[in-house]
Amino acid sequence: MPALAMLFQDRLDADITAEALAAQLHLDWPDVDFSDLAADQDASADRDGPVCLDLDGRMIALLTVPSPVGDDVADIAEHSRLWPKHVPAPTDYAAHTIVTVLRPGSAEDEAIADAVLLSRVIASLVALSGTIRAVYFGSANHIILPELFRDLVKDVLPEPPLLAWVAINVGQRPDGGMTGHTRGLQMLDLPDIEIPATPESAGDTFDRLTGIASYLLEQGPVIADGDTIGSTEAAEIVVDHAPSDVDPERTVLRLRFDAGQRTRKRGWFGRRR
Repeated sequence: MPALAMLFQDRLDADITAEALAAQLHLDWPDVDFSDLAADQDASADRDGPVCLDLDGRMIALLTVPSPVGDDVADIAEHSRLWPKHVPAPTDYAAHTIVTVLRPGSAEDEAIADAVLLSRVIASLVALSGTIRAVYFGSANHIILPELFRDLVKDVLPEPPLLAWVAINVGQRPDGGMTGHTRGLQMLDLPDIEIPATPESAGDTFDRLTGIASYLLEQGPVIADGDTIGSTEAAEIVVDHAPSDVDPERTVLRLRFDAGQRTRKRGWFGRRR
């Protein structure tokens, strides 16, 4: 899927042009080669069309919409780790801009590079316009305070800003145990991770999800159905490729704490025999 995010805004900003964005990108990222960045002249000729730039065959496109998305922003903010609790949710925003990076043909191995470029573009847009109230990644279903997003990607890139791209959700089950899942890895052409039930604490569950997501970012979708990915004192942790509990049409990595298969302590990843 394409690298895509939305900017929730007070209003559309006519000062966001291809030329202004290109200038801001050069200013913000002096160590990145933007020498081939150019405005798409065909798109620029259409005043009602998107703002488009081309970079080595990749298209950066900004599509403005003079209305809100319609999702429950207050609920999204409440569950977003990068939205400060003391900051009110921007429920009164009036417009949004869809920001995406597109490339021709199939390029699954370039998804992370496209997400890096998308993040640089969004960070520069935050500096360019004071209308932006929130950065929304639909694939992760979370919003991020614009200034926090810019600071994060400026500090972290070129390393992947995992917590900006991926929501890591942990909660307590009715029986007192923990559960957890990721959302957002799909944008990076990687499977999300779900833990239906775990004896581990909330902190350990969060760390486990973060560790596996980081491993996938570094190594790609290399965890096979039936692989073990470590153990606890009482169980071996086995990965099943299974339909998502949230969206059954998607396949995720489902972690199973298999007490009946506890063997000697294994390394980080090992193939179950």
